[in-house]
Amino acid sequence: MKFKYLLISILFLVFFLKLNAQNSSKTDSLLRVLKTAKEDEKKILLLYEVGLNFETTDLEKSKSYYRQARKLGKKIKYSLSEFKFISNYTFSLNMQGKLDSSLYWNLRGIEEAKKLKSDEYLAKAYFNTGTSYQYLTDYQSAVENYQKGLALFEKLDNELLKAQANDILNVLYTSMKNFKKAKKHGKLAVQQFQKLDQPQLYAYSLSNLGRVYGDSNQKDSSLIYHQQAEQIAKKINDEVLLATVNLNLGDVYLWKKRFETAKKHHETALQYARKNQLSDVESVALRGLSYYYMEKGDFEKSQEFAEKALEISQKNNLREEKVSNLNQMTALAYVSRDIDKAGEYEIQSKNLRDSILNDQIINATINTEKRFELDKKNTKLQLQEEKINRKNLLNWLLIGGLVALLTIAILGYRNYNHRKKIQEQKITKLETEKQLLATQSLLKGQEEERTRISKDLHDGLGGLLSGVKLQLGAMKGNLILTEENGNAFNRALNKLDESISEMRRVAHNMMPETLLKFGLQQALTDYSNGLSQGQNFTIDCEFFGLENRLENSVEIVVYRVVQELINNAVKHSEATKILVQVMRHDQEHLNITVEDNGKGFNFDEMKTKNSAGLQNIQSRVNYLNGKMDIQSVIGKGTSVYIECDLNQNGYINE
Repeated sequence: MKFKYLLISILFLVFFLKLNAQNSSKTDSLLRVLKTAKEDEKKILLLYEVGLNFETTDLEKSKSYYRQARKLGKKIKYSLSEFKFISNYTFSLNMQGKLDSSLYWNLRGIEEAKKLKSDEYLAKAYFNTGTSYQYLTDYQSAVENYQKGLALFEKLDNELLKAQANDILNVLYTSMKNFKKAKKHGKLAVQQFQKLDQPQLYAYSLSNLGRVYGDSNQKDSSLIYHQQAEQIAKKINDEVLLATVNLNLGDVYLWKKRFETAKKHHETALQYARKNQLSDVESVALRGLSYYYMEKGDFEKSQEFAEKALEISQKNNLREEKVSNLNQMTALAYVSRDIDKAGEYEIQSKNLRDSILNDQIINATINTEKRFELDKKNTKLQLQEEKINRKNLLNWLLIGGLVALLTIAILGYRNYNHRKKIQEQKITKLETEKQLLATQSLLKGQEEERTRISKDLHDGLGGLLSGVKLQLGAMKGNLILTEENGNAFNRALNKLDESISEMRRVAHNMMPETLLKFGLQQALTDYSNGLSQGQNFTIDCEFFGLENRLENSVEIVVYRVVQELINNAVKHSEATKILVQVMRHDQEHLNITVEDNGKGFNFDEMKTKNSAGLQNIQSRVNYLNGKMDIQSVIGKGTSVYIECDLNQNGYINE
């Protein structure tokens, strides 16, 4: 049975506060100081320190303080503001599995570091970017960025930076299965962090070194390092590290067949993972518990945990984890003698593995093996032909003819299957395009009808009601009214005013003029400000890369998506803070994020209810060729993240 150990890569933070986890009393003290702090550089550092404290217990809260620090930095024009934000924010994104977003921000971090003209900051930016590539298994790009960073580190004499560099290189070489180099750098990192009195970083490096020994089948050594890391993690109350360390300990104990101890550690890892939204750890921990019950002969319970693990990996697009979970489902299907189901899982696992691997590498390997086998076969045939009698030449010719015919038949069959596969792909593509065109037509018709109704309400009915109001006002001066009748008349005029205002508000919501005249950024800002005015909640909007207008239909669809998400947060979440981010980068990609600190909800239950609002949002996301990820935790709030490819359907404005 193959077990997976998780490792943790340490990103370079732009400033080095003491990274030992703070207890709750220290956090409370920092928050009290924060309330009365002046809006200067010291408050920015304080905000980052508070955010850092929450990294081990509440990643969403940590991100919130980082955003506050960034906002204040822009306000007071603090030169390091953007770079500090990126360096801290990307760590939280990595912990939440938002790897593409982390890479995007780290690439921006390189540009920000260049503006600062600092070798130290630029080296850190290269290492952070290398780490993002490493998480995405793009090892070539990771190595290139690490090499650029190391070249700059050689100019610096900073022991902490050297220790962090060694730990990151340990993680990289472990991923590349170069265990000799990984151990070398890992041991150096452990020694350096221990001397520097950095308990949190020391614990992380111990855990990573334990991973190296575990992957190289030195389980006893692995156990020692993980136990040391666990002791420190408990002392400093680092829940993220505790989740990973307990997971790795559980896997080691499974390998050593100490099943009860393994179960205890996997359950602890699962608890911390769910609390801190660590989806990769949660998936592996669930699979570890599935292994446990499988070994105990409780196949029903093992199946239950394996299905949960598979669900988590599917929901969060953890492709490698999904492969491992499918393998476990395959094993359970064979145990229950469900051969068809086992075969189905095997096919899914194989297809996913193939999609993860580089096709060029696979093809090159296959071709090399084929050439080797062919050369070997030809050499053997030549030796045989030298020994045979001329009288058997005809037989060999006949055999050669049969082989040729068979080869032709095989090639013909493969060619047929290839053409069939291409045809099926074309049909699938046409069906997808057909569905997209239908969605586009529907949305276009809806918006045109919204525009028509809005115009009729505003210009037609609005003008009519305003005329009625003027006539009634004129009549009032010519009428002899009692005091009671006069009051009733005034109330009627006030109601008419309210009706006109409400009608114009509805017309504006159906098709705001600001969106058509000034664009998406101004329209969303106006909508958010109008909605939150005088209410017990705030809506913060952040925009990047929207200096140039998007194609008109795209702006309308994005506006509707954000409008619906904001309305859902206002109506259902009981949130006090709502964050809206719309980012455009590379002229092709658009990212939308809407987060709130409300009561959250059970996403699985929401899906089973087939929410009309959710379906409406999803159809608009499909229109933009986008993907939507919804994460919600009861009591902590909801995050909706959308990635759109504007180039796919020609939505780019040059």
